[in-house]
This record gives sequence, C-alpha cells and structure tokens, in this order.
Amino acid sequence: MAIRAASEEADVWISPGWVDLIAWSNQPQVPSAEGLAALAERARQGGFTAVGLAGWHGWYQPEVLTEIQAQAKNLSVAFLLWAAWADPDGRIAPLQSLREAGAIGWILPPEWPIPWRTLPIALPYLREVGGKLLLLPFWSEAIGEKGVPEVPELALAGWQGIPTYAETVALHTIAALWRAYGGDIAVGPLTTHTGLQEAKRQGVPAFSGVSYAVGEASLLLAYEAFWKLHPPLRSGEDRRALVQALIRLELGAMASWDYQAPPEEKLREWATAAVGQPTLEVAVPLVWGVLRQHAPERWSLSRLIRLVSEYPRRWLGLPYVGLREKHPLDFTVFRLAAEPYPLPEPWARYSTDLRVIGTIRCLADADSLRSQIL
Repeated sequence: MAIRAASEEADVWISPGWVDLIAWSNQPQVPSAEGLAALAERARQGGFTAVGLAGWHGWYQPEVLTEIQAQAKNLSVAFLLWAAWADPDGRIAPLQSLREAGAIGWILPPEWPIPWRTLPIALPYLREVGGKLLLLPFWSEAIGEKGVPEVPELALAGWQGIPTYAETVALHTIAALWRAYGGDIAVGPLTTHTGLQEAKRQGVPAFSGVSYAVGEASLLLAYEAFWKLHPPLRSGEDRRALVQALIRLELGAMASWDYQAPPEEKLREWATAAVGQPTLEVAVPLVWGVLRQHAPERWSLSRLIRLVSEYPRRWLGLPYVGLREKHPLDFTVFRLAAEPYPLPEPWARYSTDLRVIGTIRCLADADSLRSQIL
C-alpha cells in the first residue's frame, strides 16, 4: 500500500483509531440485553476501534470474562474488559484469575456497595496483579433521588436529588486511600465544577462522560426518561465548567458512558425507568460540536484526536498506531461536512459537522469504505 501526498485540501480524514474508556453491558447474564455484536456495531458507527467494557452481572467471575472474550472474537471493535474487584456483597473477587481471563483493570458498577469498604483490602492485591483502577464516586448510598441532581430548578419541582458535595466528599476519600495504598487510578465521570477543582487540587487523574458536556439538569423538567442518568445531569454552571476543562485538555479522557438499557426498562414512566443512554454512535461528533461551538478558534482536529485517541491509549497502555509492515490496522475515517447537520434521534437537538465514515481494522474494511470515501 503506497501513501502519496494529497494535491488538494483534504475531504476525508484518517486518524489512529478512537478509544472509548468505558461503556456498560448487561451481557452475558440478561437475555434481553444488547448483544456484543450489536454493541460493537454501534461503536464502529461512532468511529471507535476499541472500547473499555464493564458489566453488572457476574463480571467478578473469571468464567464470565472468558465467555465475554469468546463472544467478542472477530467483532469490528476490540473490547477491553474491566473486571469488578468485588461481588455485590463486598467479597473480594479472584483477582489473579480475572487478570488471566483478560481483565485490563478494575471497576465496581455504580450501584454496588461503596468502594472504600473493600478498597483497603483489595488495593494491595490490585497493585500486585496490575491494571488501572477506575473509581466512580456515585453510589446508591448517596442521599437523594436516583438520576436527579440537587439543583434549584428541580427543587422547585419538588425533587430532592443527589447533592454536589457527594462528588467532592467521594474525591476526598479516594485521594486519602490513594495516598495510603497507592495504585494506578482514575476517577470519573466527574460532573460538577467543585469536583473538577478538587480533583485538580488533589492531583487525582480524572475523566468525564459525554452526556455531561452536552446536557444539564433543566432537561429533566420534561420528565423524559432518556435523560435519567447515574450519576445525574448537573446544573448549567457545572456543564460549562466541564466544557472549559475539555477546551483546556485538563481531563485525561471523555468516556461515552454508554449503556443501552433493555427497552422494557428504559421506556417507562420516569419513576421506574432505568438510568443510562446509548451514546457510542454519537459520542465524538457530539463532543466536537460542543467544543467547536464554545472555542472555535482553539479547537483543531489534532486536539480532538488527542482527546479521543492519544490520551485514552496512553492511559490504558495501548500500543502506538502506525502504518508499518505486519502491524495491525487500527484507524478511524471521518470527514467534515460543509455545514453542520443534526444528529439522529434522540440526539436531534444537537448538530455537528463531523461525520464518521467508518473504521479500518483489516484490508477488507478499507475496501468496504472505498465507495463512501469516493
């Protein structure tokens, strides 16, 4: 394959494959859950070639990770598996066996027991077996209504939500544990301006999720279950602070925080609807649209690629991507439209000029994209 200099301004762009830090799955234990093939296809449509994947049911058992690995073979996306370091009752999982079954690192689902009950016990073992540790400072024991923040506009509607200080209190505790026990950690998704400030003050590596850069608590007044998330959307002030942190590249990564809840759990009245959003298809176009809107003079494609490819690769220890003999292909192909276009439903209120064409992980992918590129 020969690479020649372009004689005209580029219409199609190619970058190292985009990497998503974390998405969520109910596989393999919930029959109605989205299958890995469908999840991989959504990720491919969004331009991701690798996705950090975590789950609720059984991801603390080596045989479950082995099953996931078998299901993930020959898919269009490389799944990087986050194992749970404890079971729902707080018992430490067989960490070495999980590592041997393919775990790249450690995490607890957001609704499981508060991590610092098990972390002092688990951390010495986690350091020994290796892998990054993701800490999520939003647990069901935090006071307030699930999926709702404590902000004035919602308080007027009678909702008592999770307060902002839940995030800063969690960060204080995480920082103290980190200093006491060490380990390779990252915290997120951060959602508040005070959380961003505290993470920076404590020197704790942090990331956030796509939804928190584009949505805020006022959207919940329509009682649309689509916006019911865990952690919840925050105030406009918090969203603006998060966008500014992204503009300055102060966050190590932006996670899709994708969760395709089974339709029968999500499409209900607000009180009983599941939390979570499908974001993989639109994550990078959404972020690009927001950043171009708020800082058009500062945001170049090279900065975007740093955020969605270089930074997460560095965090996760993934190899450099290049065109070398016998080196695996791992590229994302996209173009910039002449005018912004609205994203598909349910994201139609947002627009972007970045359109994903596809991903290249083998020569057959390049052949299938030829007609779209031309």
